[in-house]
Amino acid sequence: AYLAWDFVIDTTAGRDALEAVFEFVADECELDIRSAETPPAASDPAVTPVASPSLELAPTTERRQGDRRSGERSSTIRVDIDRIDRLVNMVGEIVITQAMLSQFIGQLHTEGFGALGQGLEAMAQHTRELQESVMSVRAQPVKSVFARMPRLVRELATALGKEVRLITVGEGTEVDKTVIEQLSDPLVHMVRNAIDHGIEMPDVRAAKGKPREGTIVLSAEHRSGRIVIEIKDDGAGINRERVRQKCIERGLIGADQVLEPDEIDNLIFAPGLSTAEQLSDISGRGVGMDVVKRNIQELGGRVHIRSTPGQGSRFTLSLPLTLAVLDGMIVSVGANRYVVPLTNIIESLRPQTSAVTRLVNRGHVLAIRGEYVQLVYVHELFDIADAVTDATRGLVVLVEVEGGDKIGLVVDEILGQQQVVIKSLETNYSQIEGISAATILGDGKVALILDVSGIRQLAAAPPTGAGEPALKLAS
Repeated sequence: AYLAWDFVIDTTAGRDALEAVFEFVADECELDIRSAETPPAASDPAVTPVASPSLELAPTTERRQGDRRSGERSSTIRVDIDRIDRLVNMVGEIVITQAMLSQFIGQLHTEGFGALGQGLEAMAQHTRELQESVMSVRAQPVKSVFARMPRLVRELATALGKEVRLITVGEGTEVDKTVIEQLSDPLVHMVRNAIDHGIEMPDVRAAKGKPREGTIVLSAEHRSGRIVIEIKDDGAGINRERVRQKCIERGLIGADQVLEPDEIDNLIFAPGLSTAEQLSDISGRGVGMDVVKRNIQELGGRVHIRSTPGQGSRFTLSLPLTLAVLDGMIVSVGANRYVVPLTNIIESLRPQTSAVTRLVNRGHVLAIRGEYVQLVYVHELFDIADAVTDATRGLVVLVEVEGGDKIGLVVDEILGQQQVVIKSLETNYSQIEGISAATILGDGKVALILDVSGIRQLAAAPPTGAGEPALKLAS
């Protein structure tokens, strides 16, 4: 249906004021604001003619007719989202079945089964194309979320007496509908915090030599098979000393504990922490950032902070494009098998003894092409017996974590690359540190999908006890 409304507004306000009023629908319809050429006809009993200048909000007749013609040419159908979800699940089951068939064929002798192998390869290609087509049906641009932010920024800045300008970039970036639906609340929290805690008052900014008007940049882009959303401001940055004092008061850290700047920044995600001087409708209640981190982690994503005192902060959200399938590398550690997302892998290698160095109280590092990379032994994190304990006898999978840093995962061997179907652990069990999800392999067994950023945090965490691993998983 193509619906249109004509509004005749008798006002002395200017065009800018009207555009601000109707900004919330500007991205949802064809909006045309223009001066009325002639007053309404006096013969119309429903309208009283006015002598003062008026403005008219109306799609033009030619535009409405053009919309109808384009609607007649296009062919669309509205489908309930539950049907698409069932279709996605069925594609996932096809992927699992195809993997099982591939493994079964691989165990047969190749003689006499050439045609069967070719047919299986063709089916695998068609399955991938089907999966990509179904995912594109669920994809939506992040514009639907970004469009809510201008009004939020304007109203909050007015309430706080600040001057703030919002810049949005990459509104056409597409992501899975499930991710879009759960992205709105975290973004609202972070934009509110940027205005309330980040952007200074106009007079304070002027005294520092900054423009009186603060700037918040909200951007989205595809990067390494994920969607990366950044919220950047040019405010005061994180007050690390105040955050540290608040954490000491709440018993989250010791008074004599020495922390790196980025470790202090990450303390803002602690539950119940707030640096606001007093309670208000906007902040000071100790909720927000911990909820943001939990919601992002439930989506299989992660949050990274970079803050420079006096210059501003940048929050980076890295999320999967889809919550259905991913390409992964299957590795073995002892008798267990794990999946490393292919988008995180840089390379794999078997290091020489001279390239591996042990640091006191910091574990092992690998020297590679002029830089040192921390080695993380997967068998130590997950308490796996009968695994390779020497990196020079096993393999090192070099992976990239959030922020561009690298770590080396020490595993026994690489079993192969495979497209796997993501099965949520939170839905069926609970969240596990270092593990993002699970999947079913071709032989019907369950394998866990590693969260490389979570593994780095586990490796950096202090030991839980003498000889006790950071995490234990049942085989």
